[in-house]
Amino acid sequence: MKKLIMPVLALVVAGASVAGCSGNEEGGSDAKSISVMASQDWVRAPETDLAKKFETETGIKVDYQIIPSDQYSNVLSTKLNSGDAADIFMNQSGKFDIVSQLQIQKRGVDLTDQEWVSRMDPGAKEQVSVDGKVYGQTIWDVSDSWAYIYNKKIFDRLGLKPPTTFNEFMTVNAALKKAGVTPIYEPVKDGWHSQLNFFDVSAAYNKSDPNLVSDLNANKTKFADHPIFKEMIQQMKQVYDAGYWGDNALSNEFANTASEMAGGKYAMTVNSMGRVADIVAAGKDYTEADFGIFPAPYLDNQIITSAPAGPTKFIAAKSKKIDAAKKYLEFLAKPENLQYMIDKEPSFNALSFTGLKTTYPPAMAQAIKDFRTEDTVTYQNVVIYLNPQWTDFGKDLTSYLLGDTPADEVIANIDQRRADQAKAAKDSSW
Repeated sequence: MKKLIMPVLALVVAGASVAGCSGNEEGGSDAKSISVMASQDWVRAPETDLAKKFETETGIKVDYQIIPSDQYSNVLSTKLNSGDAADIFMNQSGKFDIVSQLQIQKRGVDLTDQEWVSRMDPGAKEQVSVDGKVYGQTIWDVSDSWAYIYNKKIFDRLGLKPPTTFNEFMTVNAALKKAGVTPIYEPVKDGWHSQLNFFDVSAAYNKSDPNLVSDLNANKTKFADHPIFKEMIQQMKQVYDAGYWGDNALSNEFANTASEMAGGKYAMTVNSMGRVADIVAAGKDYTEADFGIFPAPYLDNQIITSAPAGPTKFIAAKSKKIDAAKKYLEFLAKPENLQYMIDKEPSFNALSFTGLKTTYPPAMAQAIKDFRTEDTVTYQNVVIYLNPQWTDFGKDLTSYLLGDTPADEVIANIDQRRADQAKAAKDSSW
């Protein structure tokens, strides 16, 4: 098992000024420092180790500005609009979103001619490309999908098996609760997690209508036209109303997932598959063999979708240190440095570049073999104008679970926000 390294949450106070260097003209390579702005949990300890090594080798200091996740989108938008973005700014990739959200052709730097681009995973490269030009560098484990991690010891003790249908899921949950075990650790407080359930069953949406993605992207249909989306959130509410997320779901935080699961109070949680190691390292009672993985079973789903997008670095077009920023991206993408991140970061078992040694834990390797299909991509990566409303959808979903917003309104709001974004982007299909 890889040694646990805690995520870096606050390296520099958000919004702190970054020291510049006199005489550094736009695009120059004589910079003494560059700034990188990122959302919380996007920059891991091995990367900051490499940043120090980069400074030793080049004399260029890397100043990270870490912003709380619930504030990041607004802060980034403000800085991009004012032309005051960091030299390197991070954002989730997504071939649609980097255009509609970031206006990346105008605000980013074309990186197509960089050597490391030829080694990028094709799926990941597609998500940072516009009109054949590459604008971002995704150093993230895009092979790692989100699914249910479950405690095998608890399941075995109660004679339970991983559910393959929603009805089986509810039966398992009921048995766990009856035995005094909270079925699911769901951290609603963060504002981004509970939505994963909705998107993790994208394969079920495709099964209901093979043309659904293309029709949504062409504005030939709407989410509200398809009852399956309403059915999905209704099933989520059944789970919530039955108490299967426990009494503290609204105050639960993602940062506590590993410790809560390691304590044995909870039997399941939605998490990235590679984070079994985090759970094991957070306690003393379990090994990696004590945990298994299965797909989100809502809508009788049995496929774990792929997600080729992830936190990505872009160079700001208005940066005066473009050459230095490129040099840092080149350094990070060296094979030996990429392998260092895989070896030292517990949640990275692979990265989106060729020629690297993977470190998949057994449960993840088995789940990929049994449940993953590369051609089934999660909806936020393939449906236009969907991912940018992630947080807003989460607020609606929470309101619905609490009984304050009707299900029909939640789905209708998805369509309305998509329409608003399309009009802002002057999309001819709307």
